Order: sequence, then C-alpha cells, then structure tokens
Amino acid sequence: MGARTSSSTPSLTRRGLFAGTAALATTSLLATTTASAATDSKAGCHHAGAGRATGIQLYTVRDSMADDVPATLTALAAIGYRELEFAGYFNQSPVALRTLLDDLGLVAPSTHMDARQLRDAPDALLDTAAAMGHDYVVIAWLHPDDRKTLDQYRAWADVFNRVGEKCQALGMRFAYHNHDFEFAAIDGQVPWDVLLQATEPDLVDFELDMFWTRKAGLDPIEVLTRAPERYTMAHIKDMSPNGDMVDVGTGEIDYGAILTSPEAASLKHLFVEHDNPADPFRTAAVGRLGLTRALLGDG
Repeated sequence: MGARTSSSTPSLTRRGLFAGTAALATTSLLATTTASAATDSKAGCHHAGAGRATGIQLYTVRDSMADDVPATLTALAAIGYRELEFAGYFNQSPVALRTLLDDLGLVAPSTHMDARQLRDAPDALLDTAAAMGHDYVVIAWLHPDDRKTLDQYRAWADVFNRVGEKCQALGMRFAYHNHDFEFAAIDGQVPWDVLLQATEPDLVDFELDMFWTRKAGLDPIEVLTRAPERYTMAHIKDMSPNGDMVDVGTGEIDYGAILTSPEAASLKHLFVEHDNPADPFRTAAVGRLGLTRALLGDG
C-alpha cells in the first residue's frame, strides 16, 4: 500500500454498473482459472501453496468503496474473493459491515489503520476492529517525519509492542506492513532489522509487501528466511521490468516460486493489491487469477 491518497479513477455510481464491470472483466479470466484448477486436480498434483484463500486489500478499490460499499463488495465476491483486508470503514458500522460480509460469504481477517492514531488513541480504534471480527490490526505506513532516525524506529517498536498487547487482550494480533524505506540503512543500520529485533514475537507480526520488498532490491524469499515465523500475511502486487506497479501475474515477480517455497509457509493470508489501478475491478480480477495460478505453482 502506498501513502493514503485518492486515485484518479472515476467513481462508479450504480450497483449494476459495478457488478457488470466486474463480470465483463472476469468471465474469461475465471473460466481460465477454473480450467487450470481442474486440470491440476485431475493430474493429481499437490502444491505447497494450494488451499489458501485469495484475498484483496480494499485500498485497491477505495474510490468505489467510498461511493457504494455494498456494490463494491458484491462485485468482489462475484470475482471470487473470499477474504478482505479493510483500509477504513467508509462510514459503515461494524454491525452493518458484518451483516453484509455474512450475506456475501466474505470474511475480513485484517484491517489497516493509521499509525499516529493507533499510537495516540488506540482504544476506540481497537474496539472497532474487534467488533468487526478482525484477527489482525495492521499499521500500513509511517509518515516521513516519523521515520528519519533509528531512535524514531525504536520508538515505533515500543508503540508496536504496546498496541500488540492491547490487540492480544482483545483476541487479535498486531502487524506492521513494509514499504521500501524500511530497508534503506540509517547510520549503518537497516530500520527493518531494528523493528524485527526490538519488537516482541508474541506481540508483533509482519505483513510483507512483496512489491516494495523487491523495490528495495531484496528477494522476498531471503527476507522471509531470516525470520519466517514473524511473517503471517503478505501483499501480492507485481512489478514491470522498469519497476512500475502492475497487475498480479503480468509482471516479473515469480510468485509461483515465492508462494510455494517452504519459507512462505507461515503466510496465512495473501491480499492482492494495486495502489493506483487504472481499472480497479479488472485489476482485482487479473490479480485473483495471477494469485490462484501462483498458488498452484504456475507463477
């Protein structure tokens, strides 16, 4: 996920238009996915990545969510998603959202929340997350002014531990989601290493964003290898040869190799994402196909 900015994608206003757009974007893609899965099943193949649900980070469709939450979630369910990661609740109550999710056969194991708000006034936010039934509360991004020094990262590690304790008391887990800046050394030390070392494993997990990890020049498998038990979720987005963000399965990140590797076994939840898609529903459909193929070992 990038910094919280509104995309330039025009808002859609009719539930039928949402569903129609999603259907047009996905019919052939889902047919291909189904055929691929059927062929694999008939062949008797077993893959390390098989069996995981395909999820999506709702930041990908934030403009549509702001316009019509029920229509957006209906379209995503039609595409075939079963897991969602929230990024704001768009003026909807937990009761209304949970009812909608139940009606659509969706679950929301995770949500992203603002770092400063969780640091300064966590209780109400965490109560809402618990009411939503989330398993994870995630800080997705640190403001540039809050991450200039190693001491600031150490202070954030303390915040993560404190919020992790509060999450644990409510039956949830806390996690932090990376970009590329955490891997840029400060005074000879890598902030990501500081966060790993200064946070308590029983209180703090990490959500590995594969795109931003690659953007930092690192191999996601190597990052996972250092502390596989700390990584319980991942963001799945792809990269073009020139480093731009593209739909999952259309770039050069080998998700077939990554997600079926032993190092990725700890990843319980995988969320397709694109920070600024030109066509959010097509991105969602293409991404689900790409992720499904990767989990079957066809990256």
